[in-house]
Amino acid sequence: MLSCLESGKGVPVVLVHGNFACKEWWREVLQNPPEGTWLLAPDLPGFGESQAPRDFTPSIPAYAEALRAFLREKDAEEAILVGHSLGGAVVMEAAGEKTRGLVLINPAPPSGLQTPEAYYPILEGYRHNREALAQALAAMAPTRRPPWFPELVEKAQGMHPAHFQGNARALAAWRLERAYPGPVLVVYGTLDSLVTRVMAEETAAFFPRGRLLVLEGVGHSVNLESPELLKDILKDFVKEVYGEVQGRG
Repeated sequence: MLSCLESGKGVPVVLVHGNFACKEWWREVLQNPPEGTWLLAPDLPGFGESQAPRDFTPSIPAYAEALRAFLREKDAEEAILVGHSLGGAVVMEAAGEKTRGLVLINPAPPSGLQTPEAYYPILEGYRHNREALAQALAAMAPTRRPPWFPELVEKAQGMHPAHFQGNARALAAWRLERAYPGPVLVVYGTLDSLVTRVMAEETAAFFPRGRLLVLEGVGHSVNLESPELLKDILKDFVKEVYGEVQGRG
């Protein structure tokens, strides 16, 4: 089973981290969770405290299958899935008939995310250059970083060796083949230096019930930069989704 943090009781809401990240990126969101929600934040294989085989090859379908297995083990297949960055691609891929809704935070778009070839040696260099890695992660949360940010850098440097270049390769190769038909909220921070607003608009338009929420003055990682705001967004989305369910019941 994937290692995870969890808090609260009620509607399952599963929080899936991005590249160079782990379950600890949701730590403040897990504190005092929205009433009536059961928050679960797993480490994907090869991140944080979740192991992956030495010969593991990163791919979005592989991560999605691991997430689906986690949902079955936790009896949480009817969860709302929340994905940040690479985690957004993972939850798009993992969404099934029982999924209640998706919240995609500055996600890789359904058409994949291309990384320039010249950048791959830099990604590999983060395995041994903690200062450079810290600067790169800081750029992903430009307006605020939590006091334990050095711990997040350490966890990032401890990823599976294949992840440093392999996750970017996985996002470049991935294409979402089917659009989840349920409610989808794309949350976009305007200060993001990785995902563009056009990409966020493309993602929202891909889904029949997709919509875009733009956050001014926030970067790539609202889960670190403004966790209380994110909790309010999740609370409203849960009410929206379960109000619909009750209305149809």
